[in-house]
Amino acid sequence: MFDVTARLTYKNVPTWHRDLCRVCENIPIVLCGNKVDVKNRQMKAQEVTFHRKKNLQYYEISAKSNYNFEKPFLYLARKLAG
Repeated sequence: MFDVTARLTYKNVPTWHRDLCRVCENIPIVLCGNKVDVKNRQMKAQEVTFHRKKNLQYYEISAKSNYNFEKPFLYLARKLAG
């Protein structure tokens, strides 16, 4: 998960992904852009491309307003349940 209002957090996503894959091989991963309810967004949806390179599911969410908050969990549950 990264913060769409802080570009630096998105720049850390490749490192976080690499570390996660190093520790847990072959697990389903979802990338989430959080704080989409905030007006001063620094990362526009079209600028988020990492998930395409790694074939990951991506959701824009807001933990504060509950926008799309269930989608990553439902996706992972479906993947794990087969």
